[in-house]
Amino acid sequence: MCEPKFFDIEYSINKWMDVNNKVDKEKAYKQWNQLVSKLKSLGCTIETIEPQPNLPDMTFSGDDGLVYGNKVILSRFRHKERQGEVEHYKKWFKEHNYEVIELPKGVIFEGLGDIIYNDKKIIFGYGPRSDPAAINYVKEIMKDLETVCELEIVDREMFHLALSLSFIDDDTVMYYPESFSERSRELVESKFKNVVRVGKDDALNYFACNNIIIGKNVLLWNCSEKLEKELNNVGYNVIKCDMSEFFKSGGSLRCLVLKL
Repeated sequence: MCEPKFFDIEYSINKWMDVNNKVDKEKAYKQWNQLVSKLKSLGCTIETIEPQPNLPDMTFSGDDGLVYGNKVILSRFRHKERQGEVEHYKKWFKEHNYEVIELPKGVIFEGLGDIIYNDKKIIFGYGPRSDPAAINYVKEIMKDLETVCELEIVDREMFHLALSLSFIDDDTVMYYPESFSERSRELVESKFKNVVRVGKDDALNYFACNNIIIGKNVLLWNCSEKLEKELNNVGYNVIKCDMSEFFKSGGSLRCLVLKL
């Protein structure tokens, strides 16, 4: 994770970002620290990277790569505003003895923004940010995982897979259908025993799919009573963590964490 020392809205690269809607930095720090405390209380160990000036979105660690075992595939961001983050993550991983893999120039890949995986299965997303060409490189690194599906994101407002889909467990997925092509929706519906469909309000106003699953807990910013009940019905407890300041940049809980 990367503390939000320099986090602000200094440019606009998605529909959520408005340079006139500045971040309340004290509130952002409070929300970030509360998330760190909650993760630690659930048994997580947190490593941190030093934030850097002029890289306001560096706090969204999950977008900067994909870690599997002792290997990390670094992101290659589509927008120049975020490209400077990668060298700092590269340095951190090299200092911590990871094998660093960089994709060929021209192959766009935005890390955990477009990859959803658990201990057995992996789902790929492509479209507004990551290229389909990146998928084969990730498959090579994560070849012991079952590729469940490759999903085309057609809603440019929901630019990352992690904004619209979440693994709950091997048999359960929650997703916002409107983000995906018809063929991709058919794949999701056919591949999982339990499908929790997220409505427009939960998806767009709370980024409910941009969550963190720990055991039987689903950590998310907020959600409707209907969605919370559906998650309860498949055996999960909802823990709400305020992410209103990070929403201003088009992100939420999962964007703030790069799983090691």
